Amino acid sequence: MAILELRHGALRATLAPGLGGALLSLRFGDIDLLRPAPAGSSDVLQAACFPLVPFANRIAEGRFTWGGRTGDLPLSREDQRHPLHGEGWCGAWMIDATDESSAMLAFSPQASAWPWRYRAAQHVHLSPGGLSLTLSVTNLDDAPGPFGLGFHPYFPDSATARMTTGVSGLWETSDDLLPTHEVQAPAWTNRPVRSGAPLDHCHTGWSREAAIDLGPGKPMLRLSASKSLRWLHVYAPPSEAYFCVEPVSHAPNALNMAAPENNGVWSLGPNQTAVAWMRLDLA
Repeated sequence: MAILELRHGALRATLAPGLGGALLSLRFGDIDLLRPAPAGSSDVLQAACFPLVPFANRIAEGRFTWGGRTGDLPLSREDQRHPLHGEGWCGAWMIDATDESSAMLAFSPQASAWPWRYRAAQHVHLSPGGLSLTLSVTNLDDAPGPFGLGFHPYFPDSATARMTTGVSGLWETSDDLLPTHEVQAPAWTNRPVRSGAPLDHCHTGWSREAAIDLGPGKPMLRLSASKSLRWLHVYAPPSEAYFCVEPVSHAPNALNMAAPENNGVWSLGPNQTAVAWMRLDLA
């Protein structure tokens, strides 16, 4: 598996284009800012971050209808009940360009189950302040189609990790983690990420900025995102040594909601492109 190493000052990142276009690590000096992938791992779910395209989170049983076409998507993994996080993380990305501190990757699936043809691009860039990820998707089909984007960063576990960010609500979920109803939720104000209870919820009314305190001896991080990423999914499984703070463009299973576009699904016409970005800066 080919691995790219990017550098800028004390920042180092490793990237595996062939493994879902995933980041394997992000370090500042000898400190991991994202959970590093184990050496030699070929499991993208053990990576530091991966792109979400052409949709984020779950689609109920992979089935939906849009513009007269029906989607019937296969499971992303056999241990999941619903297709998850799109196709990009399950495929190989090509290297379009690279230099010491950045890389441009392209994803053009040849055997896509998505009912609309598309291509995606991801730009990974290290700057003096941190990391920026820019993701785009272009509809190559001859008819309008639904699309979404997002990022799935994994942060290293810490019993003292805290987050501050603005939200107005969240989606409660069923036992199989599909959204059932939206409820009001208070903003996260220096709130512990781990409370002992499972956390796997999509937050609405997100401010598109979050301050993340990884704990003593580690730098504060500032996560920010483009206006196109209006939802924030927070995932902190009690039995795992990580937590995830995921900027996404739409709610889980939005394609099967009464008003998909009101819940973030984009309708892209032929040759139309949508773009989203995420930054992770040293605060």
